Amino acid sequence: MIFITSIWPIIINTAVGIRNIPQDYRNVAAVVRLNPFEFFWKIMIPSAAPYIFTGLRIGIGLSWLAIIAAEMLIGGVGIGFFIWDAWNSSHISEIILALVYVGIVGFILDRMIATIGAFFTRGTSVA
Repeated sequence: MIFITSIWPIIINTAVGIRNIPQDYRNVAAVVRLNPFEFFWKIMIPSAAPYIFTGLRIGIGLSWLAIIAAEMLIGGVGIGFFIWDAWNSSHISEIILALVYVGIVGFILDRMIATIGAFFTRGTSVA
């Protein structure tokens, strides 16, 4: 469930990134006669990397939400179960605390992927 939730933003953003490769890059690749392997590593990946990392950022946020929802449904342990149990017990302060925790963890995950993306894309970004 979590994989299905998070894979689509990555696939869609990667496709958009590949589609948005400037025609000049394709022309230069043809002039210097890059083989398909070189075209992939020297043109496609660097051009699509900002889009790929944007998809990763969206995907990790959605997967974090799916994890919380799955824990609520399955029960047992985890922050999702903690929120569900606090809801059933009407402990509003525990719910607020858990939601703050969920937000902080989501923010940290987003910043981690953004930092890694900025490193690999040399600071270029689409989002």
